[in-house]
Amino acid sequence: MYKGYQFDLFQPVWGVNPCFKNLADKLNELIPFQGKVEFSRSKNKNLETFRKAQNAVYDLFNNGLCNRRSEFIRLFGFSPAPSKYWTDTSIDDLENTVERRFTRIIISAAKEQGIA
Repeated sequence: MYKGYQFDLFQPVWGVNPCFKNLADKLNELIPFQGKVEFSRSKNKNLETFRKAQNAVYDLFNNGLCNRRSEFIRLFGFSPAPSKYWTDTSIDDLENTVERRFTRIIISAAKEQGIA
């Protein structure tokens, strides 16, 4: 079997704690295919934050924040080094940092939607 660092790099956990994956999946069912969630500035504010955070996390691990760096900074409060400087260790550290902050976003959205 092929064993290379690139294979390890692309395991699809991407900041989602395995214990909260089911909850994140339920939240994803509430998000429209395109655009903002309905009532994104009132009763679904945390769900909209989850949607934006999920898009920013995807951009981080898929594109190295080429598209959503400013939004990522606003949502997560930090900016990682450019992806050309990432090592296996720094990716693990980055994923752990993202996971801690993303878990809070998931829990807030789930409580708001009554599924937590």
